Amino acid sequence: MNSYAEELNRRIGQFTKILKKMHRRAHEEIHGPCFAIFAEDDPRSDRRREKSAAVQMAEELILAGFADAGVDSITCMDRKNEFDLPTEGWGSSDSMSRYVQFAFEEKWFCMDMPLQTLYRDEGETILRSRRGFFYLADRPEFTLQGEDVDDFDPFRKIYVYGDERSAAEDMAFIWFQLWRFPIDSCLYATARPFNGQKVRWESGTQVR
Repeated sequence: MNSYAEELNRRIGQFTKILKKMHRRAHEEIHGPCFAIFAEDDPRSDRRREKSAAVQMAEELILAGFADAGVDSITCMDRKNEFDLPTEGWGSSDSMSRYVQFAFEEKWFCMDMPLQTLYRDEGETILRSRRGFFYLADRPEFTLQGEDVDDFDPFRKIYVYGDERSAAEDMAFIWFQLWRFPIDSCLYATARPFNGQKVRWESGTQVR
């Protein structure tokens, strides 16, 4: 049986592979922006979230697994800093669906963390624990076309192409450390072009 660190590295490898596919798709297939969403629920079903006892995995095991895998864990860089976060719009129910989304532009790609999939304290943890995240209202130059900044995307992190592994590590931190999902959780990947082109990419594809 693989150790937690080995399973973590395997999952990070899965995420990295899909993110690299999106680079090729944006620049060679559709020649335009596209997006990918990793969700806990299959978008093709009405399945509601069922909490597993394994989600409550001991924190010591999770932290040790990240350290053994060589992935940065919770390392609060500025405990005294107070972030000017929104007061409303955050998730408020244990039944809310969790997801992480990426947008792929010409020269960079980014991770988005919408208010609706976070509790406020989780947003504070992300800002304090992972380098490079910012509140979108503070850096509007990274707003995507047609995006609702005020009501949808508070957090963003910009990556350059070739840095997909770093983005995958950030996503693993969110799923398996911040949200405490079991390392073998089945996630569902969906990928589409922004321009509405009909292509056969991921559509609720299992990632596990």
